[in-house]
Amino acid sequence: MPHTPKDCADRLLSLAPKLMQTLRVEMRAGRPPELTVPQFRSLVFYQYHPGGALSAAAEHLGLGVPSTSKVVETLVSRGLLKRESSEHDRRRVVIALTEAGARVLAAARKEASAVFTRRLDAMSELELSVLYAVLGTLQQVFDVEGPPQNLHGR
Repeated sequence: MPHTPKDCADRLLSLAPKLMQTLRVEMRAGRPPELTVPQFRSLVFYQYHPGGALSAAAEHLGLGVPSTSKVVETLVSRGLLKRESSEHDRRRVVIALTEAGARVLAAARKEASAVFTRRLDAMSELELSVLYAVLGTLQQVFDVEGPPQNLHGR
């Protein structure tokens, strides 16, 4: 029996929350204990959006701009983010991940990857090939790019 796009959407919607919960738990488990969850999520935001506006980071975190500013300032003082004046507009501040911040995220990602690898280890070569192809298709359908390669620590 062929499946409809709605069947696939329903299955994806039932899987996504558990997948995201597992990912959050494992990524947070790989973060340094002195890093709060909002700080960690801020690093992730600036990994994907280097130079992103503070207001966009606030929206991503679900915090107000003043609270996000405090989170960012703490990360700047720890050397995990950097703030610089924009080359194009001196009134604008550009916030970006530092190499130290990238290393923190790479370590957390490595931990999470190890957990997912263990869970997928029981799959056959064929199942893994099919899953990999489907994930590639989903990346295209949802216009998802991975983070910049140099931030993975590869």
